[in-house]
Order: sequence, then structure tokens, then C-alpha cells
Amino acid sequence: MDKKKLPVRYNDNMLRILLCAIAAFLVAMYGSGARYLDSLSNASFYIKLIAAFLIAGFFIQFVHHVTVQLDKAYDWKEKPLLRLLLQFSLGVLLPGIFDLFFLYIYQWYFEINTAHKDPSAYSSFSVMTLPVFLFNVYYLFYYHILRNKQEKEQIPATKEIHLVQQGTKTIPILLTDIRYIYHQNRMNYLVTSEESKHYLNETLDELESNLPHRDFFRVNRKMIIHYRACIHFQSNGHGKLLLRLSPAFQEEVIVSQSKAPKFKEWIKR
Repeated sequence: MDKKKLPVRYNDNMLRILLCAIAAFLVAMYGSGARYLDSLSNASFYIKLIAAFLIAGFFIQFVHHVTVQLDKAYDWKEKPLLRLLLQFSLGVLLPGIFDLFFLYIYQWYFEINTAHKDPSAYSSFSVMTLPVFLFNVYYLFYYHILRNKQEKEQIPATKEIHLVQQGTKTIPILLTDIRYIYHQNRMNYLVTSEESKHYLNETLDELESNLPHRDFFRVNRKMIIHYRACIHFQSNGHGKLLLRLSPAFQEEVIVSQSKAPKFKEWIKR
């Protein structure tokens, strides 16, 4: 059963603030017609800077929110084309349209005049929209880095030992030494390659979920086998399989019709 993917968490608050500050400074400088030092001594420059910072903050936060919400519903790895379309529409195109409107208000309020009536001709528009586009690209790469890291962390460590209680003693048994586990007379037993037999406290359902599925298979209600235990198998009629195990088992070991195809796939390795 596949594990549910955990949401990607972008720890980039400081980066967002820094990006807002850079974009706001550049926007405030453009169209002022003043030199750098002259702008710093002008009180109106700081008013423009604060207004531009708020505009930049709104759009960068908007892109962040859109990205987080799309991550939940449209994973990049599962639906790449649909995600690309939605990310561009909601994360680039839509902010660009609103950005144009806000900058028009910004330039009108601060009386930033130019020979062109189209606000998109102002260099401040490209200065504001470029970070929005780059921020989307940044999230695309950041997502894949975090998702790959998350997937590696979710891979469970390979279990190599199973602990068996025998009186007051606990015996570690290598999984590669186990040949089969079976239920008989209300008891569960483990048999090793050296034909030693041990009583188990766990149920077969618990053992089935805890043992690696690549190496162990639940052939029927009463038995789980390791792939090395199977010497050969043959048809037993009606789609069932008859197994011969090593060490030899005292009863016939039958794989049901419903499990037979899965068993054949599993045993191929």
C-alpha cells in the first residue's frame, strides 16, 4: 500500500522578504529621475518604497499561496502538464494582470510620467513581474528538491532480524534464515533453513504486514513462506498450485486460485 505523500513545506520566509525589498527598491528608483544619493535624501522616495514593498509582498505571497494549494491537488510528478498549465495561469499570468493594474495606480498616484501611456512600457513593470516569474521557477526546482528528499526519508530501513521469544530468552533470527511460518493447533511457528522450530507470539496478519513483501508471501490462511523455501510448484487443478518446500512440510501446501497469479509474479523476482 502506497504511503500518502506529505505536503511540501517551503521554509523561505526570509527569501520572500528579501525579494520584496529588492523589487520594491528597484521600482521606487525607476521613474524618479534622481540619483541614488539624492533619492535617499528625499522623503517621498521612502513613501514610494513602502508602497512598492507592499505591492511586491502581495504578489510574492500570492504566488506562494497558489503554489502551496496546487501542490496539494496537482502534484508535479503525477500531473505535470496540468500542473504546468495551472501554475502558469494562476502563478504567472493572473499576478501579471493584477500587477499591471497596481502599477498603474502606483504610477498615477506618485505622478510618474512618461511619454508612453501604456504602463507596461515602464521599466518598473518588468522589474516587478520578473521576480514573480522567477519565483515560480524557483518553486518548481525547490519542490523537486524537497520532494526527493522527503521520498528518501520515507524509505524504511530494511529489516534484517526477527526476534523470537523462547522462555526468558530472546533469539535474533536473520530473515534470510527463515523458510516459512505457519499456524497449527492455535499456535504459530517459525521454521528456519536448519529446520529449527520456534513458537511465535505474533499473529500471521501482523507478521505478514511486518515482513518484507519482496521476500515473503502469504500463500494461504495458515502459511507465509520465504522465496528460498520453494523448491518447485505445480498445478493442482482449478487454477490452484501445489508447493514443495524445504524443509519439508508435513501437509500439502496449496496456493489458492485467487493467489496463484500473484504468487507466480512474486516468485520470479
